[in-house]
Amino acid sequence: MKTSLRDHDGERVIHAEAAEEQNGLAIYPTGYGCFACADGTAGPIRLEVHDGRLRLLVWDDINFEDPSHEIDLEGAREDHRRDYHRRNVRAGVTVADLAR
Repeated sequence: MKTSLRDHDGERVIHAEAAEEQNGLAIYPTGYGCFACADGTAGPIRLEVHDGRLRLLVWDDINFEDPSHEIDLEGAREDHRRDYHRRNVRAGVTVADLAR
C-alpha cells in the first residue's frame, strides 16, 4: 500500500509504503531508512508478531543498528479493556461476533 502523509498545514508531504514481510508489516517512508540497509530498501518502522506477542519496532536514528523502541502492544488488545465484557453485553455484541 502506498500513501502520502501530509503535515497539518500541507507544507510537508512524505510518501510512504507499507509492505508485508515475514511475520510482520514494514513501513517505508521515502528518505528514511535503517543502519545496515541500502537507501530505499528498509523502513524504520515494523509491526510484527514475536514470541506470540504483537509488537512495534522503531528505529529513530539511522546510525544505530538496533531499534530504539520495542513496544509490546498486548496491553492494547480490545479484550484487555477493563469494562470489555460489560460494554459488549450492553451493545448486544457476542463473542462469536468479535471473532469475525
